[in-house]
Amino acid sequence: MEKPVDPDMPFLIQGYGKTYRLTEEEFNAALQAANGLSSGARLVTTGEAAQLLGVSSKTIARLVDAGRIPAFRTSDSGHRLMKAEDVLAYKRGREQRSHILESARDLAAEMGAYDVAPVRSGKRKDPA
Repeated sequence: MEKPVDPDMPFLIQGYGKTYRLTEEEFNAALQAANGLSSGARLVTTGEAAQLLGVSSKTIARLVDAGRIPAFRTSDSGHRLMKAEDVLAYKRGREQRSHILESARDLAAEMGAYDVAPVRSGKRKDPA
């Protein structure tokens, strides 16, 4: 006969011949990570995401906090994990926005909308 589940009992995970006691939050984070891995999604840390985007870990944390890149926290320590595909999707969107803005600047320059030539890559073009 099975015992009823005690709501005050900590969550337990067993592996490698050991039993690990987890808080509900830790258990849920482990479950999310396992679900992400089982669906084929590669999870990355803020540091790895920063390398993919060429920005700092602090910038990634700000993007996650602002909801620009979906992520979840692993435990009380607050570490963030996100799907690599979400980070790469953000990168593609950023590159697309940059391309659109550059096209708009070029069009404005062709139309004579600037008193001074637009700045490109830190260098100012000489007006022709």
